[in-house]
Amino acid sequence: MKAIFLILGVIAGILVIPAQAQTTAEFGYQLHPEKLLENTEGVLQIFVTSNEMMVPKQIVDLKVVSSDNSIIEILGIEESDKFTKDILIKAKKSGIVGIVLAAPGFSSKEISLEVFNNNNYPTQILMKITPEKFPIDGPRYGYIALELATTGGLPTLAADDTIIHLNTPNKDIIILTNSEVTISSGEYYVITEFEIIGSGNAIIFAETEDMTKISSRINILEPNGPLKLQLYAFPQDYNSYSGTRGFAIIQLLDADGIPVLAEEDIHFKLNVENPDSAINTSNDFQEVLFDKQQLVINKGSYSTFTKFTPRSGLGDITTSYEQTFTMFISVNNYLTGSTSINIFHDQLGALEGEGPAVTNVLPFLTTGKEEIIAVTYYETEIEISRQTGGSKEGTTNRETVTVTVPVTAKDDHSVIFSSSELDTVNPIHPIMKKGENVVIVFGKTGTVIPEEGVSFSITDNQGVKTIIGNPIGPSENSISLSVEPLIPMILAEKQFPVLAYLVEGAGEDGETTTTEEGEDPRLGVTPFIEDAVLTFSANEFIETDYLTIKQNQPYQLMNMMSKEVGTSTLSYQMSGFDGTTEIVSYTTDPVEIHVSFPKNILANSKTLATVQLLDSSNNPVYAKKDIEIKLVSNNEQILKTPEELTIKNGEYFNSFELETFNEGEIELALLSEDFALSKYDINVIDISPVLSLNLLGGMNWNERIEAQLSVTIPQITTSLDGFDVEWEVTGGEVVQFDEVTNSNGIATLNVIANEKAQVAISVTVSGNGLSSSSLSKTAAILNMPIEELVIEESTNELGLPIDLTTMILIIIPVAIGGVLFVLKRMDKLDMITEKIPIGDKIEEIKEKISDIRNR
Repeated sequence: MKAIFLILGVIAGILVIPAQAQTTAEFGYQLHPEKLLENTEGVLQIFVTSNEMMVPKQIVDLKVVSSDNSIIEILGIEESDKFTKDILIKAKKSGIVGIVLAAPGFSSKEISLEVFNNNNYPTQILMKITPEKFPIDGPRYGYIALELATTGGLPTLAADDTIIHLNTPNKDIIILTNSEVTISSGEYYVITEFEIIGSGNAIIFAETEDMTKISSRINILEPNGPLKLQLYAFPQDYNSYSGTRGFAIIQLLDADGIPVLAEEDIHFKLNVENPDSAINTSNDFQEVLFDKQQLVINKGSYSTFTKFTPRSGLGDITTSYEQTFTMFISVNNYLTGSTSINIFHDQLGALEGEGPAVTNVLPFLTTGKEEIIAVTYYETEIEISRQTGGSKEGTTNRETVTVTVPVTAKDDHSVIFSSSELDTVNPIHPIMKKGENVVIVFGKTGTVIPEEGVSFSITDNQGVKTIIGNPIGPSENSISLSVEPLIPMILAEKQFPVLAYLVEGAGEDGETTTTEEGEDPRLGVTPFIEDAVLTFSANEFIETDYLTIKQNQPYQLMNMMSKEVGTSTLSYQMSGFDGTTEIVSYTTDPVEIHVSFPKNILANSKTLATVQLLDSSNNPVYAKKDIEIKLVSNNEQILKTPEELTIKNGEYFNSFELETFNEGEIELALLSEDFALSKYDINVIDISPVLSLNLLGGMNWNERIEAQLSVTIPQITTSLDGFDVEWEVTGGEVVQFDEVTNSNGIATLNVIANEKAQVAISVTVSGNGLSSSSLSKTAAILNMPIEELVIEESTNELGLPIDLTTMILIIIPVAIGGVLFVLKRMDKLDMITEKIPIGDKIEEIKEKISDIRNR
């Protein structure tokens, strides 16, 4: 019999299923408050996470170190609950520091924390230069705006007059209008100007007492060099006996042959080279007489001119009928371009009339000023007879030639000169004086050129003549209107300056375009192209008014009022231009209520949360009065909070508990006077453990049975310890049990089977954030003691005799079959048959049963 029960006990034994492989636990954290101010204390909560979920696992022997105790000091570690550690910290000064965490069973981790400054007083100055880049044809001055700001970069009012010193080392490029400016008490900015006198990169420094020195750069674009003085002479043909005159016009051009404004006064001299100077050595005089031989192109201009005339009677000292003289420029540091004139020495009478007119155009910039656009002169071609060679027997050899000769005006009269595009250039009708043959044509230029070009019409005694002009400037299609705040940061509920100007060649980002050849130095700020009215669309955040703008005005400066904190898009319109600008207003007052809490919160738990005040830059800020906040959960079946809390005057945060009950997502609303509604979605998770209960031992009477509980959670990969375990046992004597799971998620119970034929074991597991789960198992006890009773033969319902031997013969096969069926379902039968020769054992059992029958 003992052998039988031993075999049954072996067969009934259940192997332990290996636990799921676990990974090293990870630290999770939440800082309270989330943004720390210097000279305050806070709490860094540490817990276990897996797949971004809190895990109810204990942290034992946690070590914490600050990488810089001058910024954050560790005051101590406390246990918030069974699964959360509170690290008490003190923020000493602003800065960023690493907090290193380590504990047995965890991967070490470094957390980066930032400590913020108190943002209620000025600690720095800000500077903005507008524009930052200047084209060669653009305005010759710009603006410097300076303002006071807190450490967090917010604009703030001056408590006292603040003197700011300005200087630049680039005095050959810019001149500062003021070297010292003052932000008056109660104000937060000041504006000054600078003048452009050169080209290149310049830097401006600003500094004030007890604040860091700052600087900003300016880029004044340079023309494509080398620069050249180009000389033009009109007309080209003269007669030394007619007394006619001409104009010498000089322009400053870049390497592309386009006029460019001079950055300095350019002084030079005009000279004429006589082709026969080697022959006419007996005459020491100038063949061409200038009204002015020493000339200057003034700074900010690009041209100048003078009159000249061939010396009268020049033909008397030469045997040639015509001479070509080269006119050139003497100057330093510039390239030069010369020209030539032809002087004929035929003794002709003066020709008078109102034409024919010849017009030569010159390149001109659309500067919005009066510029030289052309030269008109009168001349005609005639046939004359010239002597060739000597005389023979009283006969002179002659030839007939065609020459160009000047025509002088008989009376003063206006030359009818018109333009096809008056917005580009409106000619000032020239007056041809009596006895004159040439006149310079000036035009009142606009500031843009048309896409199809400009043509000029000139009326003379032959009719109307047309010639194509050569204006140089931006086209209207390449210009955009820009409106931007002149100061770096705008303080809410205060006036602030705004600058409007036109930009040529700006892309979508407002920057001028750059080609493969490089940046076009002519693109950038350009004057307003016409008289116009700048208007702004209605805006509830910004208070402004319309403005009248004049043609050729470089900028328009205006003031606006920001009525509240926030971002607003301001729309503007002017003639054919429109656009939008983003206005962002800030304040050092609290404008936002922020709540910090873990990303996922466990159900059936209490979790720390913190509400704090932020300014318009999302920096922490102290309350300037008591601020009462109402908290409303939209589902208190899931999460419950205090109904109200207060951040007191002089404080900047307050902590409270989130009490959770069930799984789900709720919305937490925070309401307070003078603050916008704040809403937060909070996710509450309920993770249910998967339990397995294994019974180990021989299942024999009066022997120990070990119940082993294993806890796993499919959503997480770390092992679980610290679960509360509640056991219930019937049919045996409990000798030892675990009340919580160990570091491997295991809890055990030991019981002596000495009461009943069956031992029933039930276990219930619960824990922070977990739903309770239960599991039960029952074990049949083998080898129970049999009392000596007289067993009378009895019959069953069928009338068949049943004795003890018969009962054994029935029970054993049934028990074996049951055990084999269970092992087969658990896929353990093959494993057991490999280790234990069950077939042999069954044969032994059969023999013993046969022996029993034969007794």
